[in-house]
Amino acid sequence: MTVSIHQLTRGPHGHILANRACWTCDGQSLLFDTREDETQFTADQIERVHLDGTVESVYASSDGARCGVPTCSPIDDQYVFLEGPGPIPDSLVDIDRNWPYTAWHRQGKIGRLAEAGKVQTLDARDIVPPFTPGALRGGTHLHVFSGDATLVASTYEDHVLAELEQTGEWRADRNRRVVAVSRVGQSVTVPRTHPRNHDGVSFTTVVTEVHDAPRRGSDQICRACSEAWVGSAGYLRADGKPIHHALAFQGVVVDAGGHPVPELFICDLPDRFDDGLQDDFRIVGTPRSRPGVPSGVVQRRLTYTTGRPFPGLAGPRHWAVSAPDGSRIGFFMRDADGRVAFWTISPHGGDPVRITGDAPEPTSAFSWHPDGSGVTYVADGRVQFVRLADGVCKPLTPPVAPGARRPSGHGPRHHACVFSPNGKQIAFMMPAELEGHWFDQLYLVELH
Repeated sequence: MTVSIHQLTRGPHGHILANRACWTCDGQSLLFDTREDETQFTADQIERVHLDGTVESVYASSDGARCGVPTCSPIDDQYVFLEGPGPIPDSLVDIDRNWPYTAWHRQGKIGRLAEAGKVQTLDARDIVPPFTPGALRGGTHLHVFSGDATLVASTYEDHVLAELEQTGEWRADRNRRVVAVSRVGQSVTVPRTHPRNHDGVSFTTVVTEVHDAPRRGSDQICRACSEAWVGSAGYLRADGKPIHHALAFQGVVVDAGGHPVPELFICDLPDRFDDGLQDDFRIVGTPRSRPGVPSGVVQRRLTYTTGRPFPGLAGPRHWAVSAPDGSRIGFFMRDADGRVAFWTISPHGGDPVRITGDAPEPTSAFSWHPDGSGVTYVADGRVQFVRLADGVCKPLTPPVAPGARRPSGHGPRHHACVFSPNGKQIAFMMPAELEGHWFDQLYLVELH
């Protein structure tokens, strides 16, 4: 395998990729937002760059709103992204003084690339009881399509419970990060009982169960996050039955000593995820309790690491992404010597398998080659390819020369490193100097 590297963008602003699904389904372009710092939600543009370097605007926020983290459908030209409130305009200060940008004030937007600038709100919101089934009561983030593009997964936090926390209300559930799923095309209409209520073009529910005080040593969790769909078409259970839609995620348990430990979990969704949900008022929660999980969703724990020398998933921020065939779920964890390595585990559970040995420790999220033969991530300041069969780690980009004039974070950024749909390119971010300033630009590793 030979490689070549070239710079794809050259704009005087940031270029931030999502950690996966940033390629259009035909592999001919990438979506990104224009943040100059991935930790600050400041972009007002979603843009698209083609393989010839041509850049076009896909969506521009208005009225001070901010947008970002676009991801693409794996089968058509749909895309989703998040949008959140920007500075509060003077005309809305009286009603919006308590509506700043925060995790529970975001929402998903969905559109088609053939209709640039035209989007719809993905998830409905209803924050005034009686709540509406299919509408959430807060904000969603990092939206990703399932393999058949019928569902969108996202993280979720609850405005109603967050408001109670701020008032010191103790007879209520806490606002905790969980995972939600939206059924695309099943629209929900909500009453206009609050200026921040809005309709959505999907039926959305929470699918992970969390607890404010998990029992020590149990499988109960207090947080669910870093989710990813299992397989492009699900996976096969041990009895051979297909599970068409399942999500792997990180869930935080409490060990026997009372310490929080992030473990790997999975939730299997029923075949007919939307059956009867519009009549299930349990899923909306109450003014003092979080939304409930629909019947038929099965949540299981996959890893049990509390007895290890270094318990819990570890390393850089990453998501529980599976191989395309759903047979293995990847994650980072420390070995017995404390080194972060890449591991996999079956969606059925069992013993995790360590893939990398003495390879450089990962410093970014990973993505899988479309044929499942390996993963790519940043380590030792270089884009790497890890072969699943034997754990061999091959650097694909050159090391940064000693003394090279670059800003902090030499070489590829520790954020996204994403295979194209055909496996022939890897997109990554790296700072480049332009007009006397440094901006994150998009680069491609071409595999020959």
